[in-house]
Amino acid sequence: MQKVGNREPLRWVATRILPHEPALRRWLARAGLQPSDVDDVIQQTYCKLSELGSVAHIRDPRAYFFTTARSFVLQHVRREKVVQIQAASDHLDMLADEGPTPERIASDRWDLRMVNHAIANLPPRYREAIELRRLEGLSQKETAARMGVSEKVVENSLARGLKAVLHSIAQGSDYYSPREEEPVREECHVVRY
Repeated sequence: MQKVGNREPLRWVATRILPHEPALRRWLARAGLQPSDVDDVIQQTYCKLSELGSVAHIRDPRAYFFTTARSFVLQHVRREKVVQIQAASDHLDMLADEGPTPERIASDRWDLRMVNHAIANLPPRYREAIELRRLEGLSQKETAARMGVSEKVVENSLARGLKAVLHSIAQGSDYYSPREEEPVREECHVVRY
């Protein structure tokens, strides 16, 4: 649970809610709302969140954000004087809870374990290149400096490491061993994800 003091609500909204606004906007647009209505729903949702005395009871900020917006959309649909049955039905179909199902959560956790296991079993240089570039978000130049190698070595290590991870996952095996003795080529490698 989240404990938020008197000065923390803005930071909580900024870090736990605001990153989900683009997804909520897309979700509302897919529900058939006009851009101005999307803006209104977003504004009403933020106003409702600002009225909360505490957010300690909110376990999943994204789900709470979407559910609050959903309630405003349903209020909007109910208030319309002339509502076509099909339009209302379309709105309600689109507003079904988009939260992940237990099966999806379990599947995603399994996938994450497979990726982590595959990365853990890479040769140290490949693992370090992936961790620094993909997990820590360093640039290729920063990664090279941290590893004490050239940018070309980082590029090749990343490409070979990602290839090994993808192969390991595709084969369901623990580790795919690319030949470490492969020469470093000067041409650019395209890695498809």
